[in-house]
Amino acid sequence: MARRRGRGSRGGGGPSAPEVEASPRVTDEYRFLDRQEELDAFIERLRPHDPVALDTEADNLHHYDTRVCLLQVRAGGETVLIDPLAGISLAGLFEVLAGKSLIMHGSDFDLRLLKELADFRPVRLFDTMLAAQYLGLDRIGLAALLEANFGVAIPKDSQKSDWSRRPLTAKMLHYAATDVLYLEELKKRLSARLETLGRLRWVEEKCRWQIEVAQSGFPRPSENAWRVGASDTLGPRGQAVLYETWHWREAQARRMDRPPFKVIGNDYLVRLARAAQEGRLEEEAEGLPRGLKKRYENGMREVLLRGMERDPASLPKRPPRGPSRPLSTQELKLHEVLKKHRNREAQRLGIDPTLLASRTQLAQIARHPAELEAVLLPWQVELFLTCPALEAE
Repeated sequence: MARRRGRGSRGGGGPSAPEVEASPRVTDEYRFLDRQEELDAFIERLRPHDPVALDTEADNLHHYDTRVCLLQVRAGGETVLIDPLAGISLAGLFEVLAGKSLIMHGSDFDLRLLKELADFRPVRLFDTMLAAQYLGLDRIGLAALLEANFGVAIPKDSQKSDWSRRPLTAKMLHYAATDVLYLEELKKRLSARLETLGRLRWVEEKCRWQIEVAQSGFPRPSENAWRVGASDTLGPRGQAVLYETWHWREAQARRMDRPPFKVIGNDYLVRLARAAQEGRLEEEAEGLPRGLKKRYENGMREVLLRGMERDPASLPKRPPRGPSRPLSTQELKLHEVLKKHRNREAQRLGIDPTLLASRTQLAQIARHPAELEAVLLPWQVELFLTCPALEAE
């Protein structure tokens, strides 16, 4: 039976927000579950507890297809690390989790992963990274927040580990457990500060939005996925070369079971395509790092030359971008007023302006001011309604 217990830094130390009392010490013990009977017993223990801290570890930095390799769950003072690669059924776990209030950090990627893994949709969420953003904190990573609030330092050497490898090391397991260990206490501290500033509702609205957008999963590759980096700066011939080498890279990555960027990065793809169209391919190849130079000599050169022979007219056409027409003179004026209003409000609140509205959203509002509520969250709408230009509309 695979069962581990970890020992390490205790929580409770370090600076905390002045309006929040010091947290009680939390235990850093955890259990690694890779047997169905162990998981089923934990599910029964989980049922009465709410909220639940949740995190995942994936292998997207090491393999072509991304898999969930570890689930970290903490509730009722118990931390468990669940092995999804052990051939156990997770259906019962996700059935229980779907009805819980979840606490996560940077949840977008994790929610999309779990949507594709188990068609998972939580009913409630508190994202501590979003909370940190809405508080205007400069450092919003989990490691920075744990250090600031609990005096806990998380070693970064396990951050990019291959989580698909078995057995997982004690260091990796301890790192994974720490990701959920303090989330409930962190939520309490950040929530108290948000409540004081009148911004807790902002985070709640954003978290509901986060749940909704994650239901689409990850974008599926399109026929124009090869248009990477600065591909638009290439001429037709260079784009034909890029098309060929991008597809060659995908095939190599799939065969090697590696992420495409570990075969050759986008910047090098574009550089080689540019060199090919300018007739200096061999010169560019001489300056490649050793590993890429070896790939160039073992097949990539032929692919680049094949791209030079491809008819650029045969490439997939780029889909139209954005609005079908540019903003009118009047709309541009409104856009500028809205941007200035957004920036003033963001400065007053001490948060990033894009949290109020992105550049795309500003353009949408400038084009159709009456659709403000369809573009923004309710708390954002309230701030923009104080803009005189919209009142005139």
